[in-house]
Amino acid sequence: MNKRLFILFNFLIIFVSILDYKVIPFYERLGLDLSNQFAFHHCVDDSKVVYKIPAVECPDFEIRPYIYPPLLYAFFSWTRLFDSIDFAYYFFVILYIISFLAIIYIWSDKNLVSILFGLALFFTFPSLFLIERGNSDLFITLSWSLGYYFYSMKKQWKTGVFLAFAVFAKLYPVYSLIVLSGNLIKNYVKNIDAIRSFLISAFCFLLMTPYMWFIYIVDVLPKWMRSSLPMMNITHSLKSLPFGGGLLFLLILLFWFIASYKVSNKKIGIVWSACLAISTFSNGVSYDYNLVTFFPFAICMFDYLRKSNYFILNILFLTSCAFVFGTRSIFDPTILYLNARVYFLALFFIVTPFVIFDLSFDFKKIINLLRFRLKIGFKRIL
Repeated sequence: MNKRLFILFNFLIIFVSILDYKVIPFYERLGLDLSNQFAFHHCVDDSKVVYKIPAVECPDFEIRPYIYPPLLYAFFSWTRLFDSIDFAYYFFVILYIISFLAIIYIWSDKNLVSILFGLALFFTFPSLFLIERGNSDLFITLSWSLGYYFYSMKKQWKTGVFLAFAVFAKLYPVYSLIVLSGNLIKNYVKNIDAIRSFLISAFCFLLMTPYMWFIYIVDVLPKWMRSSLPMMNITHSLKSLPFGGGLLFLLILLFWFIASYKVSNKKIGIVWSACLAISTFSNGVSYDYNLVTFFPFAICMFDYLRKSNYFILNILFLTSCAFVFGTRSIFDPTILYLNARVYFLALFFIVTPFVIFDLSFDFKKIINLLRFRLKIGFKRIL
């Protein structure tokens, strides 16, 4: 595909996706998710465990219990600085803009086209939906991005701290860490300081509030893991598919793990960003504001593909961007469309590592090795 045409189509998709603001299920007040953090920080003193407090004693906009990990609760302690949820929300928007700009700086190629593409993502559905809800997922994206930034700057100890924060603040980045471990293990000696830093940081985060973590892991987390949503126009969970969702996610993890193990330093940013992008697709509750985790991967792929000649991958990427950023206001939300959308995104995540990292060659070696072992086994039996 012509490079200029590829760039034009990307910006056209983002421009059209602005219409998707109509699909956002606007609540009667802005900051529904932030209201949960605000409520429990204003009615619970430090002597009480937040998970043991009935929702009616700390009512947010919808009188919901607190279900987030203890580290995220600690992070939102800044809400105690404000007596009004409205002022807290305005401060949240400021933090969002700063975090968003930092993410664009970290992942872009530092040229005008790349930066403009990144900035344009601010007006896409996941970004606007997240701002409307006051959700925390962009802060998780920022933490993972800072981990990559310091990794690229060879500051291993800081890398481990930010990776640990991302994992323990929201937990779904644990899938990202599993995939990334392929690269960390392969280059164990080089990455030993990052691994040590992660383990020490993780221990410290757990030690800060051990009883809260115990209650969360034993009581809160199992209930959340069992919860699921039906397929909707604003969700993207593979668990909601009629069949094969779990297998598809395992294949995605496997292929990107192999890519992580095989990747060279030149393409390491693609793997780091992909690790985060795939992480929310296994959650039973995966609203599309979670797709801000797709932003770093979108920027990396945009920069990579506009310099390469992968026609099929260009088409897959453009279509995936259309499904992630837009099209909700264009197509009727029939169950056929909703399922096809998520199946296609899974296909994109499976095909991409095969094309970019030539995994077919690695699988041929594995298959040949298995054949050799089977032949030896049969000969011994006979």
